[in-house]
Amino acid sequence: MLKKPNLLIYDDLIEPISEAIKELHDIEIHYQNNTPPADFINKGTFAYVLALFEGAITECVERYLFAFPEKLPKIKVDFEKYKEELLGADFSYELTAFLIREYLADSSYENSGQLIEKYCLLLDIPNLAPLFNKTLREKKARRNALIHNNLKVDLKYIRTAGGDVRNKGKYMRVKPTYVLETIANTLEILEKFRAELALKYNSYTILNCVKKVWGYLFGSPIMKFDDYWNVHDDMLSINVEGIKKYYKGLSSGERTLLFYFLQNYNPGACSKIFKSSDLNMQVSNNQGMIFLVSVFDRFPLLLQSLKSIKPHTLFKYVTE
Repeated sequence: MLKKPNLLIYDDLIEPISEAIKELHDIEIHYQNNTPPADFINKGTFAYVLALFEGAITECVERYLFAFPEKLPKIKVDFEKYKEELLGADFSYELTAFLIREYLADSSYENSGQLIEKYCLLLDIPNLAPLFNKTLREKKARRNALIHNNLKVDLKYIRTAGGDVRNKGKYMRVKPTYVLETIANTLEILEKFRAELALKYNSYTILNCVKKVWGYLFGSPIMKFDDYWNVHDDMLSINVEGIKKYYKGLSSGERTLLFYFLQNYNPGACSKIFKSSDLNMQVSNNQGMIFLVSVFDRFPLLLQSLKSIKPHTLFKYVTE
């Protein structure tokens, strides 16, 4: 059996980071252009900025591990606690997603600097932990003090942030300038993350992902990708003549997989190309169908992103 391809799409990988950067800029502009907000607004915004930062990196790592599950570190799972989830998974990719979430949830309790270093190692990019330790270590400690101790300085804060022990028992503040500084620090690291990911993974395009899926599903000499698709400037269109040429030589299972594949591109085209009598929903290549379902579950608009033309109104059944 062929090894399943690693399906990573660069745009999908960096989406959480790009969305966080956009929102952080929006918050920054609001703070710069409006009257300084009340103290409780500053506290809430400060906590949210750090949550946005952490969430973006975690989701990026989650998407990466789903594409490269073999890189998932070993974890222990409490079977009794998660029995329902483990036994209820219909497909292996659902179990993979569950294990990734468990790994990330367990990792969230680790020291933030060490966690950034671990994530960079997983993503195979330069270690950005020193930048975090330089700019955000104290802010993370203050966020924890805000949530758990009403911004009161205690020994835990002093040990983490490196503060003066003589400040123990005093209360910290979160001023607008501090919020803006936190935004600037998180933006610096997220933009560095995005730049490093671009250097490493920008070749993982949607088109390359589609070709990997096709290659895994269709190994027959009469099912070469370029015989069924036209590619122009990373845009796809159905090669109807190619389908007509090879269609009769395909097995019913291959026709059914091809039908399901094209359905994601354009259901209207399928209704003009295929006859239902040519299809066999009892696909002999069950693993191929399960794989294809998992791909479109993860990337429901995979082929929609590459569509270049509408199906021609004069399409006729290829078997005629």
